Amino acid sequence: MSYIQSLTVFLNVAEEGSFSAAAKKLELTQPTVSFHIDNLEKNFGCPLFTRTSKGVSLTIYGEKLFATTRTINGLISETHKEIQAMSQGSAGRILLGASTIPADYILPPLLAKFLQKHPGLTISLVTGDSQTILDKFTQGEIPIAVVGAKPEDAIMCQPLCHDNLVLAAHPDFRVIAQGNAKDWLLKLPFILRKKSSGTARSALDVLAQLDIFPEKLNIIMEVDSNQTVKAAMLNKIGVGFISAWAVENELKSGRLVALPLPGPAIIRQFYAISRPPLQPACLELFWQYLTHPDNTPTT
Repeated sequence: MSYIQSLTVFLNVAEEGSFSAAAKKLELTQPTVSFHIDNLEKNFGCPLFTRTSKGVSLTIYGEKLFATTRTINGLISETHKEIQAMSQGSAGRILLGASTIPADYILPPLLAKFLQKHPGLTISLVTGDSQTILDKFTQGEIPIAVVGAKPEDAIMCQPLCHDNLVLAAHPDFRVIAQGNAKDWLLKLPFILRKKSSGTARSALDVLAQLDIFPEKLNIIMEVDSNQTVKAAMLNKIGVGFISAWAVENELKSGRLVALPLPGPAIIRQFYAISRPPLQPACLELFWQYLTHPDNTPTT
């Protein structure tokens, strides 16, 4: 017989002051109640109740067990409520991974709206470049992620939104960006994200289409974040490929300019990825919210 069952019987006997009253309350036979109490006394090796003609009262050992049992029952009751809330999606923690552009510009308004609708939930956001987040996802550390590179393994993967990349620079560099693009691209000092970032891979793909490869470029800086790229450009260190999300205000104010490149706009796709089963229920709830067409972010 489990301790939880026996302790529930013990608690009721202590509160009712008699075996018969506890049996009636619990809808058990009196011998069953006696069986539970006898087992507890044998296991603890001491009497828990003093029996009298008027009923029972707790011994000093029983008083200790009574206090502990009430604490245990409170914990079990609270845990039951928490598990019910988790299973219904009204409580829980959502672990979410995101590469830098989604984390900095795309997700914040979506997360704010979601948390307003679901105040019992919390979100833990893990950020990094696309490859770092994909590695964590593949290793099972993150159940849901938003990245700028489509994973190869068979999981749930849904296009979320587009990202426009621009070749941005301080306005002073416009005088160099004249004539044949291949010529002036080889003259400019470049600030590049590290190769593990989705931005860097997209930028190098575009340059490769112009028959320009990394070894031909004048790469003056290699950095970890878009914020560092932007700060370097504002300080005239060089030019760089960067998301339109990241430099929207700077382009509008004229502090930075987008240098003209031949060919169509550079568009990169962001993907929402997950690996089922999504548990607890709040993960499935968030996935449905994130991938709903009404919540698609736009630049």
